[in-house]
Amino acid sequence: MRGVRLSAPSLITRRLTPLGSPVVLFLWCVFLFGYGSSTGTLYRTEALRALIGREALNGSWIVPTLYGEPFLTKPPGMYLAIAACSAPFGEVTAVSARLPSVIAATLVVFLFYFTFAQVFERRLALLGAMLMPVSALWLDKAPSAEIDMLQVFWVAAAILFMHRALEPANSSPTTWWLLSFLCVAGGFLTKWTAPAFFYLTLVPYLAWRGKLLFLWSWRHLAGIGLVMGIVGLWVTAVVDRVGWPILRDTVLAEATQRFAPHHGGRSYPWLESLSYPFMILIANLPWSIGALWTLRPSFIRSLNEPSQRLLILFHCWTWPNLLFWALPAQHHVRYSLPMCPGLIGLGVMVALQSLRCAKPSSRGFTRAVGATLVLWVVVKIAYVEFILPPRTATRQVRETAGRIAELVPPNEVLYLGRLKDEGIMFYYNRPARRMAEATSPVYALLLEAEWQALAATRPLEVIERLRDQQGAPIVLVRLP
Repeated sequence: MRGVRLSAPSLITRRLTPLGSPVVLFLWCVFLFGYGSSTGTLYRTEALRALIGREALNGSWIVPTLYGEPFLTKPPGMYLAIAACSAPFGEVTAVSARLPSVIAATLVVFLFYFTFAQVFERRLALLGAMLMPVSALWLDKAPSAEIDMLQVFWVAAAILFMHRALEPANSSPTTWWLLSFLCVAGGFLTKWTAPAFFYLTLVPYLAWRGKLLFLWSWRHLAGIGLVMGIVGLWVTAVVDRVGWPILRDTVLAEATQRFAPHHGGRSYPWLESLSYPFMILIANLPWSIGALWTLRPSFIRSLNEPSQRLLILFHCWTWPNLLFWALPAQHHVRYSLPMCPGLIGLGVMVALQSLRCAKPSSRGFTRAVGATLVLWVVVKIAYVEFILPPRTATRQVRETAGRIAELVPPNEVLYLGRLKDEGIMFYYNRPARRMAEATSPVYALLLEAEWQALAATRPLEVIERLRDQQGAPIVLVRLP
């Protein structure tokens, strides 16, 4: 066909059937989120989640458990997801522990595809959904065993279902509100902060739509009742097993650490709070540039009415959360990850609207979108092949765990002091308990300072000196 030149987006979306778009999107997600999920050993808090997920698979699915003790700093949602994904394999592996995040990221992308399809034609909705995970944050968090991406799914689903319930053409708003509040409950049972992200979006959005009275409607009150009922059942079960003081004190400690300005004797981090919004914007480049562009009145006027409502939803999702989460005493970009789909959505809408309004002869922006997708394929491959392996290769986690397994008899429980190296313990994959439960004689893995203090009070046998993932000395001993 002489004179016809197709860009990457045109090649992807040209003549796709209604079934073809989801298939293309699914294959895109498999590549972005599945590729690399088996690379390297578990990293940072991944091993902690996998260890507790292993306990959930073994029966501790109501009370998150670590080394035989309740571990209630987070609800059980992620651990149940790890157990569910690991059940077909019979054990928790690095891949099965990361599978909940892979599935959650894929579901988020599909949620945005169907949301964009309500206001854009199908080919643009497909491109918009494909662009959503083109972000450095998703590059690291989507194929991981950490909680963040699962919480992103619950929050995104709750907000997008809420938006669907409020759409004028919706004939069954009660169903969408029910789904929305079920997702709020799921988010709360995954990480305590999920309802805050939801309501920091819902209240401004209702105010803009002139529907604040909805907060006193039977649908909202029933939704709150549903969430409280589900959460209440879990709390009741936990209290029955471990007692109210343990749950209360753990949750209060988590909240104090995050929200108390002077926790631990620290002064309020004014500089961190002021710089935090800029950190979020930088972490979400290039979409944050487009998000700022959508603040222009001329851009809002260029949209049709349904697109304007979606744009305002993304604004309500982004800016109130951005300001609120700058206030707590602790600041980390991943704490605000459930807000980032709204910010990215703003930037993606700039791209989609530009493509929708482009003249047939104007191919520059279309080629830019295609180049972005191609570039991200290259970035993903480089990240998996050259960045992921070195960050864990030098830590020798498997080797250290294997050496401990050689030295501790198979029928012995390994006792731990203050050791927090869950990477070694995950790959050790044998029973371990805290020292408080120990009875002599025992095998114990101690920090250097713990070993020195214990050696001064009682005889013990040093079996081997080792190093943890951070290179700090640890000592395997036997207490006769």
